Amino acid sequence: MTADPKKNRILKLPQTAGPLLILPVDSVTPETHEGLDLYLPDSGTPAPCVLLVHGLYPEQPEVSPRFSSFYPAYASHLARRGLVAAVVDHDLTRGFFYHEALATVGNAMEQLRARPETDGDAVGMWFFSGGGPLSYPFLVDPQPWLRAVQLTYPALPGPDTPGWPTPEAAIAGIASVPTRLTLVENEIPDYVADQRNFVVLAADHGVPLDVHTVAGVGHGFDALADEPRTREVVARNLDWMAESLVRPR
Repeated sequence: MTADPKKNRILKLPQTAGPLLILPVDSVTPETHEGLDLYLPDSGTPAPCVLLVHGLYPEQPEVSPRFSSFYPAYASHLARRGLVAAVVDHDLTRGFFYHEALATVGNAMEQLRARPETDGDAVGMWFFSGGGPLSYPFLVDPQPWLRAVQLTYPALPGPDTPGWPTPEAAIAGIASVPTRLTLVENEIPDYVADQRNFVVLAADHGVPLDVHTVAGVGHGFDALADEPRTREVVARNLDWMAESLVRPR
């Protein structure tokens, strides 16, 4: 890392570690502000913003999500689409600390919305894998600034998860927050039942959940299944987020 004395900020130099996103990327070098990495668009700021929420690591990973290649690649793609994208490490890098992770993500969101580079009234959140449960508290009582939510092969809590909002409560929020759910045909077995329950509940309540299932691939397909059709899925998800944040509410 190196300092930029002209702007009193920290520039985090690009690193390559961990899984690679299957969609090639023109990388953006982020600015780091108090542990929050911001990927800024060339088109100028303030701009709509997205917070990327990583998944669960049962044990401390050798390389944290912020310094991996995967989430920064997603963030760079979003920045190239005119958004401010943010990546933060939260407490699921050290095990099943969901309440602590929720506090960290909430603080990161407040920090992101307060940045001068962002339009704090046009915000998206993108949850991956074991980070999926962290979406529920934001959907239960959706704030007017929350304009879009994506869930990519997420773990989703069932109705009896102690101390956590129910799927029904989260689905109620989707009625006012456009939400896109990307599932995979060959999912981790423990994830499947709660994912299906969530989709069925949304349909039963007449909530417009945008569901897409990627055939023939498994969990983490966006790093493991490099095919033209899977690249297209990733590109469509990125486009959806950008379009959701720039269109009038």
